Amino acid sequence: MDKCICHHIPDEGYFQIGTEYEYLYGIDFISVIDDNGKRIYFDEFTFLWYFTKI
Repeated sequence: MDKCICHHIPDEGYFQIGTEYEYLYGIDFISVIDDNGKRIYFDEFTFLWYFTKI
């Protein structure tokens, strides 16, 4: 899995600004595992609005 950093708080899931998260590419989505261990799904544009790839 690749890593990203949250820079805006999404409406879904539990995330904190400045925290690293793991993400995974799928067909037509990127999923990010939040602080509660839940997998949250985003399209690529929305993912980049909230997270920066590292």
